[in-house]
Amino acid sequence: MGELFGARFTSDWGAYDQTGAWWAELKLLAPAQLAIGLRRVRQRVQDAARQGDTAWPPMPAEFAALCQPRPEDMGLPTEAEAWREATANAHQPGQHPWSHEAVRMAGAAVGWWELTHGGGESRASRQESRFRKEYGALVNRVLAGEQLQARHLVGHDSQLSRGERAERASREAAQRQAAAAGMPERMNSEQGLRMMRAALGSR
Repeated sequence: MGELFGARFTSDWGAYDQTGAWWAELKLLAPAQLAIGLRRVRQRVQDAARQGDTAWPPMPAEFAALCQPRPEDMGLPTEAEAWREATANAHQPGQHPWSHEAVRMAGAAVGWWELTHGGGESRASRQESRFRKEYGALVNRVLAGEQLQARHLVGHDSQLSRGERAERASREAAQRQAAAAGMPERMNSEQGLRMMRAALGSR
């Protein structure tokens, strides 16, 4: 801060946080969060300089708020962008190349049917509010270092593509045939050889 603001900062806070006000606000923040805050403050200084103006140092609580990561800091869409993507593709979620798994998971949490049958303005507003809450929680998981894994959609058949429905029907038919033939759902190689030999009438 001293490098960015010079005497405008040190005259109020000293060179080493003499009052402890900054430490009280920042002690629980990770270095990566502090880097985000400093980047935003530096951007403020640059923007002010371009306009021929002067930027003033933030207060400790204000700087702590600037340190909080946003989705775009991690390469994720903003909340508004994520909401637009989810509502635009809710009719065929299995066929859309999602910009990030967090967007798909937030949409699935709200419900694809609900998003495509929004109803009135108040209901759509509630859905958007819930989506933003779900998306925010997923963003926090990403910010904490978690890798969100794509999961198969569970729900109504309308959520699946034609190819996905055909694949599932084929798999279920094969399982039914195996069960009718008395074959176990899973078998090791030795069991498989015995079954083949029995089918061929040999030992």
